Amino acid sequence: MTEAQGRPQRRTQRERREATVGKLVDATIAAISEVGYAKASVQEICRRAGVSHGGLFRHFETRLDLVVTVTEEVGRRQIAGFVAKVHPFFAEPDDPSGSGDPAGSGADDFVEVLRAIREASRSPLNIVWFELLLAARTDDELRARLARTIEAYSKDIYLTALRIPAIAAQPDEIRQVAVFTGLHMFDGETFVNAVYPRPDLDEKRLRFVAAFYASTLTGRTGG
Repeated sequence: MTEAQGRPQRRTQRERREATVGKLVDATIAAISEVGYAKASVQEICRRAGVSHGGLFRHFETRLDLVVTVTEEVGRRQIAGFVAKVHPFFAEPDDPSGSGDPAGSGADDFVEVLRAIREASRSPLNIVWFELLLAARTDDELRARLARTIEAYSKDIYLTALRIPAIAAQPDEIRQVAVFTGLHMFDGETFVNAVYPRPDLDEKRLRFVAAFYASTLTGRTGG
């Protein structure tokens, strides 16, 4: 081994930049999750990331610019995590509607998909998403900056949902509202569960929602 081969390779400027940005994004996600959006100050983020204030502002002009980047990353991680968990239940590419029968042999599979949705809704990562939405409700600048990201995330959610047979089989006229009605139910459940958990209802609720989706197919799939 030559002397040059034995030395650790120095990272390029781009690699150093990406590493620093990654630390700042991870630190911001952790801070918002643990202390809330309002207390996720520049000082708090830098402390967690081990990056100076100057280091943060070399990569982001403002805290808001960092928050926008974090919002995009939270959405990306949420989608990736959900897909990794439920991809065995996705329809095949050449059969986008799957069996179209959530009330039949695929009913248990759909319950598992719903369980994964609930887990994703209750995850610390999704709590960060909630914190950002709540802050945007009363912060005009934040709301304006996040609008495009939220729209893109909603589109990704919908396209991902279409890979689930029980969703793809829904009538065209209600498919989108069916996706977001179910999703928002689990989002609301997350807030209540944090202060008033009802584990006795958890499994029943999954079965109830699965039955609701199945009921919308009556007359279409011969149910």
